[in-house]
Amino acid sequence: MAEALHQLSYDPCASRVFCGRPPAELRRLADWVCDRDPYGELPSLRAALRLVDPGNDDPRAHIGHQLWCAWRQASWTAGTARPLPAVVTSGRHWLDETRGRPTVLVTPMTMTTADALHTFAAVFADRPVVAFGEGAVRRYGAGLSVANGDAGSIRDILGHLAAGGVLGTYADFVYDGRGAESTTLFGRPRPLSSGFVAAASRPGTMLLPASMRPLGGERIAVEFDEPLLVQGTPRQTRVAREGMRRLIARLMEGLIRRNPQQWLLLPTLTFDCPQLAQVRPDPVETAAAAAVPFTEADAKPPYHHRASGFPYFPADPIRR
Repeated sequence: MAEALHQLSYDPCASRVFCGRPPAELRRLADWVCDRDPYGELPSLRAALRLVDPGNDDPRAHIGHQLWCAWRQASWTAGTARPLPAVVTSGRHWLDETRGRPTVLVTPMTMTTADALHTFAAVFADRPVVAFGEGAVRRYGAGLSVANGDAGSIRDILGHLAAGGVLGTYADFVYDGRGAESTTLFGRPRPLSSGFVAAASRPGTMLLPASMRPLGGERIAVEFDEPLLVQGTPRQTRVAREGMRRLIARLMEGLIRRNPQQWLLLPTLTFDCPQLAQVRPDPVETAAAAAVPFTEADAKPPYHHRASGFPYFPADPIRR
């Protein structure tokens, strides 16, 4: 089904036809897919749902959300889309908590990239926002910049963060060919962007968990959880990358479980995705971590819950 959704979303002709269909027709199409299973994928999709939510493996809502997102992307491709209003429905006070600090959003892929970036730009209208994109990416908002993966991208991202900006990029997907590191998500191996992990690991950074969902197809609801402050020193950070990957995965799992049917990458738990990066060990990073001896100070957990001081990692050293 992924190939069909991609064509409906991005093909110049198909997108112009698809974006003109009414929402009621999308619901009927979702029902038809669930009743007929034309791609033979429903058993695998149900298996993926059971990994996330063992009590509900009905794929109807997930397929409906996939079609809605494809419909939205088709509108962007055809040039007829307009940004949907963003509504912060929970955790607005946490935005003030991160103000003035480098802030990295930890958010699962539940929206098209265009809708997500417009939402980030609207919610953080008073702060510089930077995102990572592939290829030519149109400008999404006056306060939002897109780094396209060239040699200066990481430098641009770190510059925005140093100015108290926000990095808004999906943490749960990294394209094949990009630097990736391995973690585990719902018991399955998962690549994380090496650049994302590096940006999130810098001491003084705030990790802000966030989730997005459509409200009646006319607005986008955003929920924020309590942010986490990355503590420690650069030396500690370098040997704690594995711990940071586990933390990101833990946050992602909690966010996805709230609305598992709306996680667009749900099928990748049980399907091979050729676009998803293949994780390869980084010999340079491995050697660097092994060369730095642990001390008593290193054993202190570098990541803490900002309000309570609850350590997210055990007190013993995190070894690679």
